[in-house]
Amino acid sequence: MKVSPAGIVLCSALTSGVVAGMGTFTNCLGGGQTDISPLFASVNNNDYQEDHGAVGSFTGDFLVADSEDTTTTLATLVQGKLSIAAPLAVALLPVEVNAADGSSGGQIASALAAYGHFLSLFVIVGCLVTERLTIKANMSDEEEDRLAVADTTLGVAGFLLAYTGYLRTTADWGKGFDYYAHEPIFWLKTLFVAIFGAVSFFPTTKIIQRSVAKRNGNLVPMSEELAGRMTSLVNAELLMIGSIPLTASLMARGVGYMPNFPWQAGAGVTVAALGGLGFKYVKEALDWQEPVTSAAVEADK
Repeated sequence: MKVSPAGIVLCSALTSGVVAGMGTFTNCLGGGQTDISPLFASVNNNDYQEDHGAVGSFTGDFLVADSEDTTTTLATLVQGKLSIAAPLAVALLPVEVNAADGSSGGQIASALAAYGHFLSLFVIVGCLVTERLTIKANMSDEEEDRLAVADTTLGVAGFLLAYTGYLRTTADWGKGFDYYAHEPIFWLKTLFVAIFGAVSFFPTTKIIQRSVAKRNGNLVPMSEELAGRMTSLVNAELLMIGSIPLTASLMARGVGYMPNFPWQAGAGVTVAALGGLGFKYVKEALDWQEPVTSAAVEADK
């Protein structure tokens, strides 16, 4: 077995540090005290003596060379027997393993929250794409039902996204709110989420209205104008959702972190956007009037 010079230096430092510096240490398997000095003496001195004669004797944990050419003798000894001593020293070193801390959420809870957060984001994208491809003028009953199911699923996934995001921001097994509060990009991310939620109020309100009308048997076919408006707003939702992973990646790496950043400013902008835009889009949906077509005018006559 050949040992590279770098390996000889590294393993020599390891074994000499274990034997000379520690002498006896805790055995990681049994928990008892193990004196390994005689073992190293047997491996390094006695075996070498069989082939080349005695090179010295152990005094405590140290090898005292009998030869005047101490450097050559010890170098040969290390190169010839290090493959036995070094792995043994590494195997006996106590290893500390940090297990998941379940008492305060711990690593398992953190992993589950992250999984729920990412899963909800994927579901939201799927629902938005479904809505984008379904919305059109004069939809069939099947398409109306598909649109209602997609929007309902979108609402559930949106709640899961917000809840898991709250946990990851405030729980003691995360970075903690003190970190995110002074990260401007975090507040930019929450602003995108707020805009996404506010914009979704218009399509959701219209979808609910149309579902109720369909159940009551007085559903009016969707006009080109309403389909166009809903499509443009779904595009805006996709844009906001697509921006969230970028801001999340930047804030997780501390980009733009400002210890003196006033978190009240970021929170205020987010709340204002959600409240102001939310009110605007809900009012627009409730006040929406389908344009009067020529066919409808002729029917009234």
